[in-house]
Amino acid sequence: MSFNILKKLNKHLLRQALDAVSVPALVVDAQCEAKLVVYANPAAGRALSLQASELVGRSANSLCLEPVTPESWQLRARDGAVLALRPVPLYAQPGQASFWLLTAAAPAQPAAQAPARPAAVSARIEELPSRIVRDDRTDVTTGIPGRNAFLEVQLRDWVAARQEQKRLSVIVFRIDALESYQKLFGRHATETCLRRVAHAISNSLQRSTDYCARVGNDRFAVLISGGAEDRVAQFAERIAQRVWDLAIHHPRSQPARYVTVSFAMASEIPPASAEEPGLLEDAEARISRGHEPVELRSSSLEAG
Repeated sequence: MSFNILKKLNKHLLRQALDAVSVPALVVDAQCEAKLVVYANPAAGRALSLQASELVGRSANSLCLEPVTPESWQLRARDGAVLALRPVPLYAQPGQASFWLLTAAAPAQPAAQAPARPAAVSARIEELPSRIVRDDRTDVTTGIPGRNAFLEVQLRDWVAARQEQKRLSVIVFRIDALESYQKLFGRHATETCLRRVAHAISNSLQRSTDYCARVGNDRFAVLISGGAEDRVAQFAERIAQRVWDLAIHHPRSQPARYVTVSFAMASEIPPASAEEPGLLEDAEARISRGHEPVELRSSSLEAG
């Protein structure tokens, strides 16, 4: 099937749609000889034990990505797992495909069939909580980095900021009344809500040096290097507005009838004598001390 999707559908909406699907999806530049990956959704990253951002910019050869038949491509992961991908051409203009959209019909299968697990073991695995992170670095529910990954990046950027005497800021966003949302709608709806909020925050990042992670059950953190403190606060308000604009219905929310986020911020130019960053902990402490939830005023959200 071919269609002129890139002109008739906003690219941002296409990214949002692919971010939300549970099967691996990639977009490959068909006009580039190296066939570079220009987009990968979180599910593709999980299937290959990588961050989705680590796939972007990689060539087809480096990923062992190749067409097998006109109707099927194949991607072989480092651990031998194989993904069968269905290609769909995307046209910027009629005549020649500009991109290939590759989606997997099923999860990756190991190259050699592993022995079946005993039923008791499988049952225990099914009981594991959804918040388990892959290698303590990737949050399985949302597909974005986890707390340990955030702490590593924060330390790296903090050392650089201390050397260059540059400001470093951390914003912590907390989903308001997430516990009551889960009691009302259940675990699956809550995981969907978490994914949508995570993608709204991560897709708001403006620079390659900005970093977003899930740092707690109801919390996300954004790391921003450089920038004035007031501009970082304005950026946090825009993200809070973006979460509001998702219009996720939440009848038990006090600020509104939709899912909203509160946020707190910690920002500093690290002193030369400081040894360890504490920005994430400071921002979490501020939001835990009872910051008022965000409230809607005119067309913008402000922290109370």
